[in-house]
Amino acid sequence: MSRVIDRLPTPEKVKEKKVIVLSRSRVGTFSLYQGLQKLGYTPYHMYEVVTHGTTHLALFEESIRCKYQGIGKPYGKAEFDKWLANYDAIVEIPQFFIEEFIEFYPNAKFILVERDVNAWERSLNNTIAGILKACHSFPMNFTQYFDPWVKAFVGLHLAFEEVIFHNKGMEGGMEEAKKDSILDAQKVKRLVPKDRLLCCTLEGGFGWEQICPFLGKEIPKDPYPRGNAPAQFQELVNHNITPQIKASMVKAAGTLLVPLVGVGMLAYMKW
Repeated sequence: MSRVIDRLPTPEKVKEKKVIVLSRSRVGTFSLYQGLQKLGYTPYHMYEVVTHGTTHLALFEESIRCKYQGIGKPYGKAEFDKWLANYDAIVEIPQFFIEEFIEFYPNAKFILVERDVNAWERSLNNTIAGILKACHSFPMNFTQYFDPWVKAFVGLHLAFEEVIFHNKGMEGGMEEAKKDSILDAQKVKRLVPKDRLLCCTLEGGFGWEQICPFLGKEIPKDPYPRGNAPAQFQELVNHNITPQIKASMVKAAGTLLVPLVGVGMLAYMKW
């Protein structure tokens, strides 16, 4: 079948990948994304996926389904270079492609942040559980058939659910997901040369003092970003996500359904 990535033009220039973050989501990845920005990098994170729209959502879903479900030819270096051409630091995406990113970008520096798996489970229950529920519920499970952005958003999150939780749903697949998290961390430590890998734990402290010496950067005067930056996330919701869902509801059933957008957004804002 024709892949989304194959329909994109070949970029004139591909940025060298300088930093690859192999941590799982909900392990300080958004703070690290913000921190890398402050250090002068151009990082790619789920925030970028959502704000760049349908194509980026579709690429992420396609790359996952090609590898784990065999819907098409798995992405190689050429595909990742095309998708991520404008970025020199990659966050969150590599958690699904550990071997590939280590092989394709051997000159990058790699960062792995680990977290107690029970704390990680609690974080997932407080965040992605709401997102997945919204994707399975009205209005998003209805309006996805009328709006490409909502369809791509729902499709990506269902791919996350199927792969991370082994097609058992979040509750049924949580224990396997926790085991995978531990095994993936062990794999990273085994495959990445020690001089190119920074290993930290979220509980043990993770900030400028750990990152900057490893990356050869001076420690900024500003404090290291902490948490999910509620104000910035609210801006993402207000300016990108809410308008998309409102538009999809208008397409699906007219303006009378627009006030119901709050039902779907309530779960999403817990992300």
